[in-house]
Amino acid sequence: AEGMTAQPSGRRVAIVGSGPAGLTAAWDLARKGHQVTVFEARERPGGMPRYGIPEYRLPRERLDQDIAVITSVGVEIRCNTRVGSDIALDQLAEDYDAVALAIGLHLGRSTRIPGSDHPRVVAAIALLRNISEGKVFEIPRRAAVIGGGNVAMDAARSLARLQMQEYGEVRITVCAMEDRDHMLADPVEIKEAQEEGVEILDARGPRACVIEGDTLCGLQTLRVLSIFDEQGRFSPRYDEADVQLHEADMVVEAIGQMADVSLLGEALTEQLEWQRGRLQVDENGRTSVEWLWAAGDCVHGPDVVHAVADGHRIAASIDEWLGSRVRAQC
Repeated sequence: AEGMTAQPSGRRVAIVGSGPAGLTAAWDLARKGHQVTVFEARERPGGMPRYGIPEYRLPRERLDQDIAVITSVGVEIRCNTRVGSDIALDQLAEDYDAVALAIGLHLGRSTRIPGSDHPRVVAAIALLRNISEGKVFEIPRRAAVIGGGNVAMDAARSLARLQMQEYGEVRITVCAMEDRDHMLADPVEIKEAQEEGVEILDARGPRACVIEGDTLCGLQTLRVLSIFDEQGRFSPRYDEADVQLHEADMVVEAIGQMADVSLLGEALTEQLEWQRGRLQVDENGRTSVEWLWAAGDCVHGPDVVHAVADGHRIAASIDEWLGSRVRAQC
């Protein structure tokens, strides 16, 4: 692999995040001769494929092999290094010629229904990360999952396997707002979840997490009549007479994810341009700040294929920009 690498350019690039977009960009830039350092907040590189996709869907050995190929061309990956606290983004701007953000979507969105602030109400992405890292937590006897996408199915199936190991039975209910024909999860994911004993209820919207004293007892849902209004905006309507209680000692929220942009700091956050809560970039993945690019899920939403394409795109843009700066200095 090293034989394919260009002569050293003398230019340094910092990439924040070691998911598909960040590692793809790192690979391309290193092969162009640039010195690339990837900063990863967690213990191991890989981003969402390692911490958000269950191992039964993506064996970690395969992921580690791909990462080894990337480091073989000289990419340095610094794990356990959180940009924004361990090192400031402003410092990266000083130390490197270009910086790329590939920070993914590692924060879960909350329903904000009554009781959702209970400690046994957890974000699906945090649950999957804890399972991936092998963290010990109290496995629920019963669990309710809010959401009808692939992340909801991943969380439900992961918990189902833990329940089967711990208790010998599966007691998990997935409540999706969409009807069965419009559920967001892939049909094969729904089918396999059901085969593992997961109950899936369609057209059920969350009303409240039921708490007695300090104890989470379950999830209350309403039948969904419609999800969007005539203008296509999210504005669900419910049948208030159709209320169900799903007993649960853990509720998992799988209704979407967002990027942790706190690493940017107040000044840079104000300086950057945004679009619906996401960083706005041009067709090459460049932000409104000259030295900063962004790519992957944090820009376009969760899509690994798009993330890889994004990585190639920003690498080409950064390489072209670095080359133009060299020519300008000659």
